[in-house]
Amino acid sequence: MDKVRVAIISDVHGNVEALKAVLKDAANEHAEKYITVGDIALKGPGTDICLELLEKLNPLSFVLGNHEQVYRDFLEGKSFNYSIKRRMIEELVKYDYAFLGDEKFRYLATLPKKVSIQILGTKIDVFHAMPKSASFPIYATEEQAYFDEMFSDTDADVAINGHVHRQSLRRTVDDKLIINSGSVGLPGGESRKTKDNLAQYALIDIAATGVVDIHFKKIAYDIDAEIAFAKKRALPYVDIYEKTLRSGQYLYIDSQIEQYLD
Repeated sequence: MDKVRVAIISDVHGNVEALKAVLKDAANEHAEKYITVGDIALKGPGTDICLELLEKLNPLSFVLGNHEQVYRDFLEGKSFNYSIKRRMIEELVKYDYAFLGDEKFRYLATLPKKVSIQILGTKIDVFHAMPKSASFPIYATEEQAYFDEMFSDTDADVAINGHVHRQSLRRTVDDKLIINSGSVGLPGGESRKTKDNLAQYALIDIAATGVVDIHFKKIAYDIDAEIAFAKKRALPYVDIYEKTLRSGQYLYIDSQIEQYLD
């Protein structure tokens, strides 16, 4: 049976070592195509390097994540002063801009919210959170209506999203697939009960009949090397980044940020 193996890469967040480990594993798994699902940007020290690594693969999709949306907010002059976290984000945006340069920064800021592709007859919609929103969180435990809504304005067979940093598989009432590959660079999500410091991605096999197999993968990577690189590049809030990576718990919350602002 002829089939195509596709690697799904989401929520890299500038984590170079995690992305390198995932791409090496995907190559060893004989991935032929790549789909990216947004949030290449922010938090980690290497958004520019991560973008370069992904561009070399000529992926089938680049879409706007909520962190690329923040780039857009910055270019449009929107306020970053209304919360502690938002002020932190502004500093990280300026940090990324310095490494990306104006052209690449603007490229990421102007990505589409949704990209539709087709592989061997299977139609796939790729978006970061929801088709019309890069920031609306949809966890696997949400009500069925949210998943059905993803197909309300499309003839796609499969939807691929990210954003919540957790691997999941759901179906619509008429049996269409929604796949979330988790986060390459910052797994764990915002739940304090969810801890995971392995890089996450997914592989799907597509044949003429549709998706015939789905592999959710978690890959160990060199966290020490990533932290050393972050410190070498003078990443703002590097202590939170290190604590997040080592604990496998998402710690970019006001109570944590306040500790590093004192």
